[in-house]
Amino acid sequence: MKAINLGVLVFCAFGIISCDSNDDGGRTVTDYKEYVLTVASKKVPGVLYDVHDFLSEVYAVKEGQSDGWSACGYIDGFEYEKGYEYRIKISETSYLDWAMGDPAWTERDLIEVISKDKKDSENLPSHFIPATYYDNVPLPQYRYMVDADNKELIEENLKGHSLIPLDYHAILYRGEDKFLKWIALKDNQKVLGPYIIQTKNKTPEEMPESYKSLPPEAQIVGCGEWIFLDEALDAIDNFSFDVFIGYATNAKSDRPSADTIYLYKDLTEHYQTEYPDAGVKTVVISYAVPSMM
Repeated sequence: MKAINLGVLVFCAFGIISCDSNDDGGRTVTDYKEYVLTVASKKVPGVLYDVHDFLSEVYAVKEGQSDGWSACGYIDGFEYEKGYEYRIKISETSYLDWAMGDPAWTERDLIEVISKDKKDSENLPSHFIPATYYDNVPLPQYRYMVDADNKELIEENLKGHSLIPLDYHAILYRGEDKFLKWIALKDNQKVLGPYIIQTKNKTPEEMPESYKSLPPEAQIVGCGEWIFLDEALDAIDNFSFDVFIGYATNAKSDRPSADTIYLYKDLTEHYQTEYPDAGVKTVVISYAVPSMM
């Protein structure tokens, strides 16, 4: 995994670091070091760079005797097993090659596994996602449709009790295990998830008729059901949705990529039970969130 190292570029430009250059002027080693890492027993969401920033799962590590966890990307030769905390020795080599698209990068290689202990690592952060990343993710677009004698009562409750917080940035990504996952963030302290998404296929005919009263604002090319699970694979209460996968209706390409996920839920039965005197006939909610994948 390439990581731009601006310090290396500056040092090499002024000759402060002695660069071990090849005679042909190609790839050079600008720095090399070895050190010991503690690797946590599970990975957490974090942002990596490969041509552009993308969300993935990264190692949580402590260098030397440090008390705080930090993010670490790929370590070549390291065969990681979830549920174990490791102490490993690695090498870190920094390179410079002006023939490359990204001329400066760092590679990490495993030297040896010092220890491997079955345990749950303590005080892990829920993520390593910088605000500069999630602040650029659009907030969920929340819509609802109510058909009831006392429509104002139901709408007022819907406004104040959204299942997904409307000021949280919801992000979908693929975990190392290839499962679809979801995390929502307002800031570093206010986080929902990460959750695992259990997916089920559905045909359009299997979707409730009530959804036609609040159609998605896009060209729909797929649908299904998403059930949100915690780390123990237990379903999160009231956190399952029917799903429509949408393409932008004004997409210029003949084969555009999916850009919006529409999460739907029919809450008619819930509100009929909650407000038996409100004459509830139909209640549907919808969230539009970016796919980011």
